[in-house]
Amino acid sequence: MMNLQCKVKLVGVLGLCCFIVFVVSIVKDLFKKLVDDQIKEQMVLKFSKPDEVYQNWKEPPIPVYIQFFFFHIENRLEVLQGERPYVRQIGPYTYKELRPRVNISLFENATISASTSRTYILDLTMSVGDPKKDRITTINIPFVTLLQMLKYTGPSEHVIASLISILKSEMLFQTRTVDELLWGYEDPLLKLGHKFFPSIIPHSRFGLFYGVNGTSDGEYLFNTGKNDYMKFTKIILWKGQKSLNWWTSDTCNMINGTDGGSFHPLLSKSKILYLFTSDICRSMYAVFEKELEVQGIRAYRFIIPKEIFANATENPDNKGFCTPPGNCQPGGVQNVSICKQGAPIFISSPHFYNGDQKLVEDIDGLNPSKEAHQTFLDIEPRTGIPVRIAKRLQLNIHVETVPNIVRRRRILMTVCLYLLCAYFRM
Repeated sequence: MMNLQCKVKLVGVLGLCCFIVFVVSIVKDLFKKLVDDQIKEQMVLKFSKPDEVYQNWKEPPIPVYIQFFFFHIENRLEVLQGERPYVRQIGPYTYKELRPRVNISLFENATISASTSRTYILDLTMSVGDPKKDRITTINIPFVTLLQMLKYTGPSEHVIASLISILKSEMLFQTRTVDELLWGYEDPLLKLGHKFFPSIIPHSRFGLFYGVNGTSDGEYLFNTGKNDYMKFTKIILWKGQKSLNWWTSDTCNMINGTDGGSFHPLLSKSKILYLFTSDICRSMYAVFEKELEVQGIRAYRFIIPKEIFANATENPDNKGFCTPPGNCQPGGVQNVSICKQGAPIFISSPHFYNGDQKLVEDIDGLNPSKEAHQTFLDIEPRTGIPVRIAKRLQLNIHVETVPNIVRRRRILMTVCLYLLCAYFRM
């Protein structure tokens, strides 16, 4: 039997241990609160007294690379006869993207305005070939765009029809260098159209990213986070507007969240991250998927969920993206022609990942996979700073049946996919 003295000592030791655990817990919570409060105080854009937070926002230290892959059409003659296209993915062609903030102005109401200048520098060491030499056979976007114009009445309709009628059906496809397809070339059809209708066809050059290199996507007004850390770098205005005007519902026209370069600190796993992406003309959101490490840094992975590009039946909130109203697309794609000068451009995830299976079956050569085609953001949760980003999108051209030119039923033709990759380097 344990004597009374031993029992008293045991109780004392247990009591001391409990007290120590209690004190450690209190100290730990206090220390965490002190650190959190310091982070909240520091995560503010200070233009008058530039610090590391401001400098990292102004000139992001994380290297950004954009990789382009093109879908080379192997059987264009057969497609003209109505057969299913067979494509071969070629790439990557890699460019380093420089995106400093420029024309910065700070205002007294805790807001700051800036534009993001985008410059692309070719990196041949990370590319499969020379974009000035490698040639790709793909859909002729200017030609298809003019075909779309035939659907609408107007003073130039008959003239445009006459122009197209003299062209052979082979004009549906063209072979160009990667450099031409990306950054622009003088298109003979646009040149002819520009000569007669300069107000409708403002220039004779075309490229998927023509006129983008060395420019910005417009001026933003951001919240500095001074009065509320939860609003750190939240977009207030884009091009002087609080909302968009392309879509048919207030929800779809909302400009939500940040531009994706930063988020408010002290993120939780239950947080939904909103971000605005001007290149696809809309806002979207990301949800937590898992916790992981990026080069030793603890991070939360947020992904763009399937419902972002779901059809209006699966996600009624997407009904406002149906243009014209009621003209909804299959799940997995979005028609952005309304904000792309009328060009029949549809956006999707690469290889129609998370899209309607019929989209994949319509084209030979596609192989959607989560690992290769999912968009995600890996974010350090205490600061809200991304340590790795993979933005993955695919450009598609909507081709409709046109008598004597396009015999196949309407189809979405894949053109290229681009992967924006940014990651922290130790």
